[in-house]
Amino acid sequence: ISPRARFLTKAHARWIIFRCLRTEVATMKRSRTSSSTSTSKPSSGGSEEPPKKTKKVEKVVAQLPEKPKLHELPDSATLGSLPLYGEKLPEQGYVEVPTIAKQTCDELKEIFAKVREIKQGTGPKADLDGHKQKGTVLFIVLKKMNRLSHLYCKDTRDQTYAQKLEVDDLHLQLQNLMYEVTHLQKEITNCLEFKSQHEDIDLVSEEEFYKTAPESISKPEVTRSDEHQRMLCRLHWELEQRKLLASQHATLEEEIKKQEGSIGVLQESLNGLQPSLENLRKATLPLQELLNTPLDKQREDYEVALLLPMPLYILYSQISAYAQVEDHCISVTITGDKDEAKACHNIVQLSKTDEDSDSDGETAMEEHGTKHHRHHEKEDKGTVAAESKDVIKAHPLAVILTLQMKGLGSLQLTFSYLPSFSAICASVTSVHLTHLTEPQHASFLESSSILHCLFEGDTGRTSPNSVVSFLIRKHGGELFSSAVRQCGFPYRWVQRLCGINVPGDAQDGGRGQDGGRGQDGGRIQPQIDVAASYVGVAMATLKQRFRAQGSLTCQLIALEEHKLLSHPEDSDLFHRDPGSEWVRWKQVSPQDAQGMQFGSLGMFNFQEKTNRFYIATFQQEQTRLHSLLSVGVDYPAMPPRFAIMMESSAGHRDPFDIQIKNLEAEVNIHFPQSLVGDDDGQYLLCRQIKKLRECFDIYLKYKKAPGDPSTKLLYPVRGKARLLSYSAV
Repeated sequence: ISPRARFLTKAHARWIIFRCLRTEVATMKRSRTSSSTSTSKPSSGGSEEPPKKTKKVEKVVAQLPEKPKLHELPDSATLGSLPLYGEKLPEQGYVEVPTIAKQTCDELKEIFAKVREIKQGTGPKADLDGHKQKGTVLFIVLKKMNRLSHLYCKDTRDQTYAQKLEVDDLHLQLQNLMYEVTHLQKEITNCLEFKSQHEDIDLVSEEEFYKTAPESISKPEVTRSDEHQRMLCRLHWELEQRKLLASQHATLEEEIKKQEGSIGVLQESLNGLQPSLENLRKATLPLQELLNTPLDKQREDYEVALLLPMPLYILYSQISAYAQVEDHCISVTITGDKDEAKACHNIVQLSKTDEDSDSDGETAMEEHGTKHHRHHEKEDKGTVAAESKDVIKAHPLAVILTLQMKGLGSLQLTFSYLPSFSAICASVTSVHLTHLTEPQHASFLESSSILHCLFEGDTGRTSPNSVVSFLIRKHGGELFSSAVRQCGFPYRWVQRLCGINVPGDAQDGGRGQDGGRGQDGGRIQPQIDVAASYVGVAMATLKQRFRAQGSLTCQLIALEEHKLLSHPEDSDLFHRDPGSEWVRWKQVSPQDAQGMQFGSLGMFNFQEKTNRFYIATFQQEQTRLHSLLSVGVDYPAMPPRFAIMMESSAGHRDPFDIQIKNLEAEVNIHFPQSLVGDDDGQYLLCRQIKKLRECFDIYLKYKKAPGDPSTKLLYPVRGKARLLSYSAV
């Protein structure tokens, strides 16, 4: 269908048909006029029409086309059976409309094909007007079929929508009915499951009811045969009994209020007594200071000490007793958050109460021979703490030990308790030496070395409890020492100070008594006897270590300035001033010391991080003596060790010379063993360096002039190797 044919209406179609008919009528008139004119020419003898007019008629007749042939149009019966505007759509139209539309399209295709042939010059041109007329009518029919198809589609949609509305209405009615059915079923279920409140009332038994209740209430002649009446009578008796109890309860409440009033009067009198007692306590403060008996402070410390865990409490009590009796330079205090400690103490007491109640319940069940399934199992203390987020969190309170030594300085230690590990850690909080400044403290004094290996093999890097390593690995850790570094280290001597015998302790002969464990399922139980027997040894060793480290620090500061501290007995040991010049003194790292070319490096322990290494150089004439020395944390129990190497003027070095080995043995072994009365070896390092310089002078003199009488020795040489003897007269 062309775009122009789409806009044709019924009026347009009538106008086109009328115009076609008028054209046909005009053509027929012209043909009749032309025929009458041709027949009248030979017989007419009269007047003729004017020539102009005849010529005009002939011209018009010549321009008229021939009469086209009439083609067949669609059947009027077929078109008449289809509805017009406003008419009801017949049912057969659903089938006829597509058929007529298809036939019309086919006829239009034939007309288009014929018109194309005429346009191309292969067909007769006389049929062109007839094809146009028929095509126009077919366009009108096709438009009517299009309109009817839309009407039928709209009618179909309307019918479908009406049916859907009916279906939705029926579905809604079904839902309402289903809801009513469900509601009725629930109501029936509630009625069937109805439970009366009298079933929850704890009534007396029927025997007791008939014994105690009067016959006016019990009515045995009726209730024994009628269960419903019996229940009503029992409920009535229960109501009477409860009314009686309620009246008794009200009477007792009034009595309680009277007693509370009398107690309030007594409490007010006691509250008035408290300020008087406080004034009396304040009045006794000067007397306490005069008699050196701080009762108030002791009372406060005792109240705080009760909040300490058992290991720290034993440590605090034993060191306090030792300080009062044996050593007054030791003091012990408690620090931390008291409120948080009270909360922890309450939690521990509550857990103990729960455990006791659980144990009592188990005992009662065993006596009655019944089985009881517990809702929870008692967990180990370490396991419960390990499941918390802060598995390495220390107890809120800590014990501080202060060691004040006259003429030396002060040392402060902090002892913390780790509940998850059942271990006590110790760390050095502060160290102060009297003769040192703050920069010297930071440069020469290592606080971590004071507690390291205080006793043999006790580094504090391993856990005293074998369960701890498993707990650390469970929470993603690897090393115990790195996990507890923030609190210190759990040294074995610290555990013993807290009453815990650690298995494998060197001071306990391998395993103490019962390993510090009681009979409570292997749980660590501190023992006061262990701490009491060990506190004296631990404090004496700690004081000795502090004194030795202080003396070593003073010597190292003097050696940095190329000075040697002197002992009163040095004049008897060293007979002359050294002839060598002190060239260098420098501290080196273990890695640098390990790479030096000394022949006796095998005697040094480079793996121990607490060892300190120094290089000292002395020169006499053209010969230099290089010495690498190591100082450990157990100084002076383990004397400093010297590795020696001689360097000649030509740069020749022989680190494996037998005379050099002899000199090393003299300084490292023979000389420290010969010292007596050195006040625990406080000046051992300086004395060894003096001996080294003296031996260096003797070595050079005998190397140049063996018979020089200026130096007298007990034995010039000794042994088959003809080694020099450094024992001067």
